[in-house]
Order: sequence, then structure tokens, then C-alpha cells
Amino acid sequence: AMLKAAKEEEIAAGRKLQAELDQQIAELMEKHAQAFQELEDTEAQLELDRTFLATLKAKCAESGAEFDQRVKDRLTEIVAVEDTIKILNDDESFEAFDKTVNSFMQIASVSEMKERLRRATSVLVRAAAAIGAPELSLLASRAQLDAFTKVKEEIDKMVTELNKQQQDEIEHRDWCIDSLNKNNRTQEENYDKKDSLQTKIADLEKTIDYLTKEIDAATAAIAEMQNQMKRASENREAENADYQTTISDQRVTQMILETALNRMKQVYALLQKPSAPHIQTSGTHTDPGNGPAAFKDNAPLNAGGSRVVNMIEEVIADSKKTEDEAIAAEQDAQTAYDNFMQDSNKAITIYSEKIANMKGARAAADEDLAMAKVDLKSTVATLGELHDESGNLHKSCDFIKDTFDARQAARTAEIDALVEAKGILSGMK
Repeated sequence: AMLKAAKEEEIAAGRKLQAELDQQIAELMEKHAQAFQELEDTEAQLELDRTFLATLKAKCAESGAEFDQRVKDRLTEIVAVEDTIKILNDDESFEAFDKTVNSFMQIASVSEMKERLRRATSVLVRAAAAIGAPELSLLASRAQLDAFTKVKEEIDKMVTELNKQQQDEIEHRDWCIDSLNKNNRTQEENYDKKDSLQTKIADLEKTIDYLTKEIDAATAAIAEMQNQMKRASENREAENADYQTTISDQRVTQMILETALNRMKQVYALLQKPSAPHIQTSGTHTDPGNGPAAFKDNAPLNAGGSRVVNMIEEVIADSKKTEDEAIAAEQDAQTAYDNFMQDSNKAITIYSEKIANMKGARAAADEDLAMAKVDLKSTVATLGELHDESGNLHKSCDFIKDTFDARQAARTAEIDALVEAKGILSGMK
């Protein structure tokens, strides 16, 4: 009964474990589906980020080259304009300008033209010195050499170009801000994904370790049950051998006692019959004759024989009782053995099914773990690319962002100076 109760407890525990494992398998399958979807989303985002990075690098390289070229051209212009101003400020140059201006201006007086020319040139020179714009210095020189119509056309062109540069710089600044914000958002998303994957990997490793221990425990339980079944078979075999010996011994004993009993019954059956009459004769010198009879009733002499018969019969009865008890004990032992073997085989079947299910769950967890590690590696690589992209963006954009207001203000001042100079020149008739 105790063995049966123990086996029932083992079966109940096995069923409970099976339910828990089924739940874990369902959770693992759900996690697997989520991880697979995350992998697809990450790969798609990675492809978009790589395209964006390639475009960004190309734009940055192009913008950097254009900026370097503009700096070089402006430095060359500054040198040329400084030399030009020195030449234009010479007295002989002013005398020549007077003649040239007189040839083109028929309406205004020479002094008025000189004054307006001086004012326009002064505005351009001051603006060039204040904001470091060599184009204004060059334009101041051309204002003294070229016809005012051409100068005003040049001013219009420069204003248009400066306005375009203003707008381009605004667009580039906005692009930089948008790109940096997008890069930061993408980094945050990937850092969140990295944390999620690390948590998932830890959970999967814990699950795999738990399943491995449970599989080992179930395997050990099967081995122990098989060992108990082996010992039970050996004990049953020994008990049956003892039973066979007992039955054989008892039956041989009964056969011998039955033979002895029959013999005793035969003997005492003859003794119970009446004997022939006793004739007393006198002795002679050649015949001793018959002496007087010593007893007439044989019953007292036969009383001991009945006790022997009864004793043999009791021994035979005890032997048969022992045989019956041995048979009953053998049947009970065989029934208990059969039940034990059946229960053990059922328990082994349940444990084997649990082991198969747990191995399947562990294999799925191993697969999920491998995919999660690949996904984590890809995410870390993506973060590295995003960091590189962020560095390139800062190289390309920090100067624009840091000097944006100053550059806009300087360019606005340059435009205002050009407009003012054009207004002065437009006053000439």
C-alpha cells in the first residue's frame, strides 16, 4: 500500500510537471515568434540605416569639399582685393577714374559723381572689413572701374547668390538637426532592443539550465525505478524459489506421514480384533505347556496407538495448513509484484514522455538563444555604425550649428551693404 501511494504521488508530480512544461513550451514558442519578428524588423531598419549612412557620407564628403574650395577661393580673393584696393587708392588712379566717369556720366557733375562713388565704395569697403567678405572689396574696386549699370547688375547677382547661400545654409542646418535627431532616436531604439535581447538571453539560458536539470532528474528517476524493478524481480525470484521448496517439502512430508498413518491404522486395526481362547496345559518332562493367560483385555495396551495416529494426523493437518498459507502468500506476493511492475512501467512511460517534451522545449530554447545572440550581435554592430554616423554628422554639422547665427548675421550684413551701395549708385543719373 505504501509503495502504491508513493507511486501515485510520483505520477501526480509527473502530471504537474508536464503541465508546467507545456506552459513553458507555449511561452517559449511565443517568445520565439516575437524574437523572429524583431529580427525581421531590425534587419529592415539596418538596411535603411545603411542606405541613410551611405547617402550621408556622400553628402558630407561633397559638402566638405565644397567648403574647403570656397575657403580657398575666398582667401585668394582677399589677397587679390587687397592688392586691387591699394592700386585704386592711388592718386593717379583717381585722376584716371575722373576721366572715365566723365566719359560715361553726362548728367551729374564731376564732384557729385566722385562723392557718390566715394560713398558707395566706402560702404562696400567698411562692410568687407567688418564681416570679412572679400567679394565686397572686389565689388568696391569694380564700382570705381566699371559702368554703374554693370556694378548694379553685379550687386543684384551677389544679393541673389547670398540669399541662396542663406537658404542653403538654413536647409543644411535643418538637415543636420533632423539627421542628428533621427540618429539619436535610432540609437535609443537599438539600445532598448539590446537591453531586451540581453534580458531574453538571460531568461533563455535560465530556462535551458532548468530544463537540463529536470531532464537529468527524470533520467535519474527512470534509472532508479529500473533498479528497483530489477531488485524486485530478483526478490520475487528468490521468494518463488523458497515457495517451491516449501511446497515440495510439505508435500513430501505429507506423503510420508500419510504412508506412516496408513500403516499404523492397519496395525491397530488388527489389534482391535478379539484373540483365540487361551488353553492352559500342564508341562511334562518334554513339553513346558502353556502358562496361565496374563491379560484378557487388549484395550489398555492399544490406547497409545490411538494417540500416535492422532499426532500424525495433526502433523499432516499442520503441513497442509502451512502449504495453504505458502500458496496464499505466494499469490499475494506475485500480485504485489505485478502491480509494482505495472506502476513502474507506467511511471517510466510518463517520465520518458516528459523527457521527450523537455528535450523538445530545450531544443527550441537553444534555437531561440542562438537567434537572440545573432540578433544581439547585429544590434551591437548597428550601434557601432550609428556611433560612427553620429561622429561624421558632428564633424559635418557642429561648425554649421555653432556658427549658424554669426554666419547668418554676417551674410545679412553683407546683403544690407550691397543693397545700400546699390541705392547710392542708383541715385546717379
